[in-house]
This record gives sequence, C-alpha cells and structure tokens, in this order.
Amino acid sequence: MPKKKHQNEIKHPYPIPFVHDRDVPTHDFFENLDLNNSWDIEEALNNFIYDLESDYFLTWEAVICEEEGFPLTKKQKKALGNIVDFGDEWEDERFFYINEIPRPNEPWYEIAKKIVSHLVEKEPFDTTEGGRQIIFEGWPELLEALKKYAIHLSLPETVRSPLEIIPPEIFHQLNLQLCLDWLSGLGQDDELTLENEEQQDRIEDLIMCLKEHKETAKYLNLTLETLLSKVKMPENDEIIFKKLMTKHLSLPSEKVHLIDYLL
Repeated sequence: MPKKKHQNEIKHPYPIPFVHDRDVPTHDFFENLDLNNSWDIEEALNNFIYDLESDYFLTWEAVICEEEGFPLTKKQKKALGNIVDFGDEWEDERFFYINEIPRPNEPWYEIAKKIVSHLVEKEPFDTTEGGRQIIFEGWPELLEALKKYAIHLSLPETVRSPLEIIPPEIFHQLNLQLCLDWLSGLGQDDELTLENEEQQDRIEDLIMCLKEHKETAKYLNLTLETLLSKVKMPENDEIIFKKLMTKHLSLPSEKVHLIDYLL
C-alpha cells in the first residue's frame, strides 16, 4: 500500500530571518552587477536560475532554520545531509561558507523581485528595434525554475506560491512582452513586413501566445485598440495587423475585450 502523508508534514519552511551577526559573512547577489545594464541583467537572471537549480538558496535556508531552531522540511534535511566535507567552512558550530560562498544577505524572493523589475521594457514595444532574448527565453526559463525549485523555499507571509512573489503588474507585463516578441523585427527591412505573406504567420503565433496567457489579457483588459497602443510598428504593418487580428479573432470592433475572443 502507498505510504500516507502525515497531515502535519511541513511543506514550506517558515519565513526565514535574514538578519545576522555582523561577524557572519554574507553574499551580495548583485555585487559587481549593474541592473541598468542589459548584459548584467541577463547575467543576474542566469545566476539566479543556477542558484535555484543548484540548491544554493535551499541549503542556506536549511542552515539558517537549523540555527534558529525551526522545524526542517524533508528537502531541507536532505540538503543539510549533503554537506559532507565541512573543512574550514565549519566554525564555532556554525556554517560560514558552503563551497566557499557565504549565505545570501537577503531572501531569494527579494532577489527575484529585483531582477524581474528590470526586465520590464518601456512601452510602446518598437518592432523595428526587435525583442530581447532575455524575454523570449529567459522569462519562461525563470518561471519554470520557480515552479520546479522554489516550491521548496521559504515564502513571505500571505504568499501561497513562488509565482505570487512577482507583483501582478510586472508578471502580466512580462507575459505581454513575451507575446509581442512575435512581432519583433517588423519594419527592419523590406522583407520583414506584414505585406510579405510569409511574415503573416506571426499574427497566428501572437494569438496563440495570448491564448496561452489569457489571464494576462484579462488582467490588462486588452482590446485591439489598447494592444495597438502598446506597440509601435510601420503604418502599413499596423493596417494589416488590424485586419488580420480582426479576421482571425472575428472581432466586431477594436474596443471589445480580447479575452472574450481568445477561445
């Protein structure tokens, strides 16, 4: 017979205090990084995903919970058990370093919020300038990593899941940016235009993306009119864009809510 889960089994650790003695070394995740620089933002995102996958945050949260006398989750107990060779890292019955890296100086979710806040682009999205790989690939990778690894980490009070640590206005704006990336490049040369029928598949891809993120269309109250206000494209492309969106979604006007037609 399958083993029943104990009703009182701990699933999420308590909110963890990240206030330490001055003598305890800490790691500044953003040291030597300028989040106003696009390359540094990409590096910060990649480093953060790696730290999630490598259990850097999980292991240090386990250590801190042990120090504070908090009950440990199964994942935290396993993480502590994986620390075999203490070496010079174990001093005065405390861990100061793990793999030569000290504990983070703030919770993982505060780091995540700082990163995603710098992923938001100014509107309107200019198709002639193209999109950013960090949105098209990095944003989905971050969401996947949060779903897979952050479920074992601490959460702020009143927050029920890792994705909820991202402010909704930022979460949905990034989802919209992801969808608009399908229009990236329009107007950059004579071939990259919706007048070229080979490029018109972009509209179907955009619609498919919007369907996958219906909650974003609903949250932003998107209409064709408001969607167009968030995009800048050549005049001829905009005219064709309106026609194709109206045709594919059977829109009666530019003012109806898209959520009702993203079936």
